[in-house]
Amino acid sequence: MSIALSRQSSPPLLVPNLRRVDSTTVARTELVQPSMCGQTSLLCGRIGDWTWDAVSALCGIQVLNARNQSGAPTYLSFYYYHIRGSSEFHLRTPGFGDLLHVTSSVFSLGSESVLTLHRIARTPVGHDPDPTLTETSVDPEEFYSSRNPDCLYVETFNRWITRSDGGGNTNLLRSSPVDFRHAHLPTLPRKYSPRPTCHMARSQHTFLPDRSDEYRPFGEPLRLKYPVDVSRDLNGVGLLYFATYFAIVDWSLLQFWRALGRTDAAFLNRVVLDQKLCFLGNADLNTVIAVDVQGFTRASDPTEQCADVVLLDADTSRALAVCTLRFADAGGVP
Repeated sequence: MSIALSRQSSPPLLVPNLRRVDSTTVARTELVQPSMCGQTSLLCGRIGDWTWDAVSALCGIQVLNARNQSGAPTYLSFYYYHIRGSSEFHLRTPGFGDLLHVTSSVFSLGSESVLTLHRIARTPVGHDPDPTLTETSVDPEEFYSSRNPDCLYVETFNRWITRSDGGGNTNLLRSSPVDFRHAHLPTLPRKYSPRPTCHMARSQHTFLPDRSDEYRPFGEPLRLKYPVDVSRDLNGVGLLYFATYFAIVDWSLLQFWRALGRTDAAFLNRVVLDQKLCFLGNADLNTVIAVDVQGFTRASDPTEQCADVVLLDADTSRALAVCTLRFADAGGVP
């Protein structure tokens, strides 16, 4: 679990460039800066900020300063992150100066959890924004069944947690803030609940259904070691930053790619059509992360390739994250 932290309290305030679409949805326009494009982790980190902004604006609480009943800080941690793209618009599509229109709808999952659906659209140069993409809420049916191929969609499932009395990053407890308002939020239809999906990731270390039959391994399984880099991977309070998990996944996939004899240029040309990541734990300083990578092809569609990337504490084998990616390649070599 990765965490947004703050050290002082303040009244909940809307971010200046947010606008309210309705009582459960906010929208914003963002100019793509160098700090939010290129590497997967950069845009994922920014989208995470947009989740926190949406919850702060709609749930009567400043997420970064939330406290529980006993007065201890409580944090809106990322538990599940699902990205859905297309060949027209995926995580590596935004470039310097692009104008993005972000719509974020928030759903209740009870007093300890919240789910946010983001729709990210672009306005071509010389065109006006499409109001059906910038001024309407994001419906679960749209996300799961009727996506616009010209948009990028992201689902985040967050849970309120706090540190235990012993401190550290490996024993985090569920704990809701006192002022968190969620009764007005719509509930997610049961068929779209992320909980069964996360349970499969936790218990089976994959998001692929019927992996033994429908999905067939390709390439040799790869185990890597990744020492946590304290100069780059931690946030300001010493926790493994949630976007770092995406960076580790990409680094591991690159090593797998090279082991297959593929080029770095082909890796950069890949198109990630779907990526799911379940955050199962954080890590203390000096942790060495073991990473297991395995590729798969789909029996019913051999052109579709997937990869499972599992992060573990190398000393204890405690699972830290499970990620499954479905990808293709813009140049014809997946």
